[in-house]
Amino acid sequence: MKTTIFSQISIDGKLTMGAGNSSKELFSLFSSEDMEFIHLFRGNVQGIMVGKNTILTDNPFLTNRYEENKNPIRIIPTTTLDIPLDSNVLSDEGRTIIVTTEKGRDEYKIRQIRERGKECLICGEDKVDFVELERQLEDNFGITSLMVEGGGFLNWHIFDQDIVDEIILMQLPIIIGGSTNITLVDGDGYQQLCFAKKFKVVEIQPKDNYTLMRYKKVI
Repeated sequence: MKTTIFSQISIDGKLTMGAGNSSKELFSLFSSEDMEFIHLFRGNVQGIMVGKNTILTDNPFLTNRYEENKNPIRIIPTTTLDIPLDSNVLSDEGRTIIVTTEKGRDEYKIRQIRERGKECLICGEDKVDFVELERQLEDNFGITSLMVEGGGFLNWHIFDQDIVDEIILMQLPIIIGGSTNITLVDGDGYQQLCFAKKFKVVEIQPKDNYTLMRYKKVI
């Protein structure tokens, strides 16, 4: 499976204007053509993943608004299955897979999710095993391309489990700052350079409102 981190960030790598804030404010700096680029990319992948916090703060639909019938399957990992049942990804007609752990297994809530026509998978004991998740997504759902629009916590886990093949960044020419603000990758981090995940630059392209940057994993 090809896994792509796709994110909109500031020069200093921030994803929002503050912890707990929506990312939608940053999106106001993009033109309609910029937004179309994001949605058309969604139309070219089979799955799109965001974390639970994105559902709580933005309540997105995660659809492709520019092309009919080209919506990726939405995948939402949550360790404890504490996702609101009235979330847009559980309320519309689109396909959604909620992923949780053995620790977070709640048969009543799993039944409620499935009654809404959505899927629920168990991957991992006390934290989501993304390697196993990708295996299940490919074997059981035919998903071979995954777009991750995650926050710093989700991004950390998929980098740490070494499943990211490509990074695409739309870097806005602004500085946000804030030592507690969400960055592209948060989590525990690495204390030694030898453990850092290495990527190579494959494209840098200045646009009117942002700089497009693409990186590929060093094998």
